[in-house]
Amino acid sequence: MTSDLDQHLTRHLAEATEAVAAAADLDDLRALDSELLGKASVVTEARRGLGAMDAEQRKDAGRRLNEVRTALEHLLAERRSTLEAGARAVTLEAERLDLTELDTGRRLGHRHVVTQTWERLEDIFVGMGFTVAEGPEIEDEWHNFGALNFPPD
Repeated sequence: MTSDLDQHLTRHLAEATEAVAAAADLDDLRALDSELLGKASVVTEARRGLGAMDAEQRKDAGRRLNEVRTALEHLLAERRSTLEAGARAVTLEAERLDLTELDTGRRLGHRHVVTQTWERLEDIFVGMGFTVAEGPEIEDEWHNFGALNFPPD
């Protein structure tokens, strides 16, 4: 194996280590994954050049390329697990339920369907320009009988 290729791979591995450590989220890491191990990566380009080497150099270079590729995959997997654990911790903290907290915002029950319909109809008539007259909801004897000139029993 040529020392140029070895130095190039060592330098690439060091740069990749820094780039992987600097990845802030999983999207950055996915982009790095395709950049470091994809079709246009340094490792793939070096692997394409193996055919031009003699058998002994190809054997050493192939071994070194596999070591670098394995190291890159290991770096990416470690960083991915770290970022996933961090994202999972953030999600769990956001979804955490405090059972000791009093729930005062929740109302019990609801309005009756007839009352809801009545209020909707009032809103419709007010929207058309009518006014709603308010009065006693329970009539007394005077209003039901005396004011209507019913004779007393």
